[in-house]
Amino acid sequence: MTDQPLSPNGAARAMDPRATAFNGGRFALVDLYLASMQAGGGAVIEGRTFTDCTIDGPALMLVLENVSFDRTNFGPTGGNMRNMLFRPMADMAIGAIPVRNCTFTNCKFQALGITGNDQLLNMLIEQVATVDSGQT
Repeated sequence: MTDQPLSPNGAARAMDPRATAFNGGRFALVDLYLASMQAGGGAVIEGRTFTDCTIDGPALMLVLENVSFDRTNFGPTGGNMRNMLFRPMADMAIGAIPVRNCTFTNCKFQALGITGNDQLLNMLIEQVATVDSGQT
């Protein structure tokens, strides 16, 4: 898998889809998921640390246990965090990309929706300040 350069002058670089640490890369969540599955990594993005990454959608991330967000910019929300959150209608989230035991530090999300249990969704609504165009 190759991530896109963060600046127009930057060069793309090869990424190991099974790496446990990603630093400063830019990639689509679905590309990481598919490459990880093809490399034998299973159907869950698990046990990874993402630092200073830009993670692109469109995609829906299913946040499972032991996932933390530290200084994460969730991207434009139209001023309301609820615009990027999706509540499962039953006990599954078919089509979402599952993430477990991962840490996102100083990352930026672009066009990523989030789903998970009610506790997670309520915490995000209560604790995350939204960032929209013109703000950092």
